[in-house]
Amino acid sequence: MAILGFHVVICLVAITLISKLVRRANFIDIFVTNGLYRFLAPSNQELKALLPPTKEKMNQRNRRKKREDEAAEGFSLPKSSPFQLNLYPVDVKDLVQFEMYTSLHWLCLCIPVCLFVYTLSEVYNYIMPDNRDFNVSIVFMLVVIMFVLQVLTALSSYLVSSVDERGFMISIGCLYFLFSFIFAMNSHRIFDIQMLEAYDKLSTNIADFVESSGLFDNSTANIRDYRPTNPLMMYISLSVFFSMLSAMLVFPNFRCAIMYLKALENDGRIKKSLDHVAFLLPAFILASYSKPLVYQLVQGPRKVMSLDQLDILRIYMIIGWVLSKFLTRVSHLQAHLNLAYDKVAEMRAEAGKVKNYTIQAMIYRYYRYLCCAALQYFGPAVLALLFALLLKTTGNLSWIGAPTPQSNTELNTLALSGPIRFVFDASICRAFFSFLLVVTILINFTLQLLGVVYHSYFVGNTGTNTSN
Repeated sequence: MAILGFHVVICLVAITLISKLVRRANFIDIFVTNGLYRFLAPSNQELKALLPPTKEKMNQRNRRKKREDEAAEGFSLPKSSPFQLNLYPVDVKDLVQFEMYTSLHWLCLCIPVCLFVYTLSEVYNYIMPDNRDFNVSIVFMLVVIMFVLQVLTALSSYLVSSVDERGFMISIGCLYFLFSFIFAMNSHRIFDIQMLEAYDKLSTNIADFVESSGLFDNSTANIRDYRPTNPLMMYISLSVFFSMLSAMLVFPNFRCAIMYLKALENDGRIKKSLDHVAFLLPAFILASYSKPLVYQLVQGPRKVMSLDQLDILRIYMIIGWVLSKFLTRVSHLQAHLNLAYDKVAEMRAEAGKVKNYTIQAMIYRYYRYLCCAALQYFGPAVLALLFALLLKTTGNLSWIGAPTPQSNTELNTLALSGPIRFVFDASICRAFFSFLLVVTILINFTLQLLGVVYHSYFVGNTGTNTSN
């Protein structure tokens, strides 16, 4: 450990732990399926028992032909048939054959290990504040963020099957590209995010790093003459990323909106309060970044807290939001599984007949979709949590809200801080990850709010049109 450093050793142990647990342990039962029940579709024998008796007499040959036709093409029965839907606990072994199970399995394994590594690194940094080793857990978290984005991309490519769905997703992406570009240029006026100052500081640090490395010692050119001063490319790059992110998050947030509305119908008073907290807390997080509220809390006539305390309060609010999502996971995912019952109730109110395999497939598809629904429920919140933890670590924030030590220009040299920390100092990381965090939460909240409005006022029954 003295040779490699504490952070490197912890990350190596975490990688070894993941490689050992990936085939021996399954955390889906703990984080997803525990407490969930699914509806069993009636068997063919149960459905046949509901058919009216036939009066015509058939010989053995005709009966055999009828059985063969029913086995190949199914049989019809009235939509109002009073068949029973039995509840059965969700079994993890059933999920192995479902789509996106592997991604859910890896996500339920990597996220706890990543948070465990991050917690150990934070405890070590608190005990050893003078330690200057590079925190490799930051790289570990960045890798997990890339994995979460890959899962959301794979989920979007799996769900988007029709032309209308692709067109809707592309339209949302284009709309949020315009929104992100306008927001990036004006974020410093609305929110407490100093992106322009961070961009200028980054350009200065890069110029200082190049000069310190001696790359231009034999040249008459001055590196500062080539220092970029126009942040247009930064705005465009961030807007492209957020447009792609919004396209990936549109269907997950619409799914969360359905689960939220259905959970409110079935939960009690206490659980309803938790549901509202999980839904509305992102709005309070965004409000905590607004400049009017920051001025009233930090610089107003009744000063409530310091800026460092407000920064760490935002991190705690995001952690509380993720915890509220975790506490309400059973009611939300159960609300998704209950859509099968709602669909059957809707079908019974219709006239006509339906095939037996249509009824069975209609009930089974919501259970088959459980892995995708779990990824849609946890994915956006986990992404925001990882951005928040990176903001805390790279921005040198204190968990107790202690003032951030002011960086001394004489001590902040390349030899002491290292090349990465010298270029991407605390002020740059704080502005960059704050911007990522605010826009990610803003995309999640606006899309979920749009989904709630859509399913409340434009769709008569939240159990319909739920294939995405």
